[in-house]
Amino acid sequence: MPDIAPISQLAIAYPILGVLWFVCMMSASPGYEFLGAVIFLMIGPFFVMGAGVVLGLPVRLNRRLSRWWLGNWRVYILIAAAGAGLLIAVFNVQERQVGVIDGVPFDVTTPHPGLLTAGCFVLTFLAVNASLPLRFSSRTAHDRAA
Repeated sequence: MPDIAPISQLAIAYPILGVLWFVCMMSASPGYEFLGAVIFLMIGPFFVMGAGVVLGLPVRLNRRLSRWWLGNWRVYILIAAAGAGLLIAVFNVQERQVGVIDGVPFDVTTPHPGLLTAGCFVLTFLAVNASLPLRFSSRTAHDRAA
């Protein structure tokens, strides 16, 4: 049986990731209707979290990789920084969107949806696959070799 994220971790991650995905996707959309946004907020994070768990299975199924991954705080910090970096980059890379919504033409610039989605997914992957407790090693590689 693979060591996947416990249900309690997913239950804690859902509201956080739901709000993250909702805010990010709505900021990349030039227009939206309320009911669709609410449905996206309720259902979307389940699918995204499921994809994060499925993509994390190789980390969990390979024993050697799993031992390295579980509680490795340095890797978690790097992944969180990468996700945050992608979300920060979104503010520097704008995309122009032109079209018509309900007969009203629009010409707006929005955050780049590709970078936004990538940043959200990296943080989702970390939230559903990170495991506690964290391992803090005070010994360096040189000390272990000696």
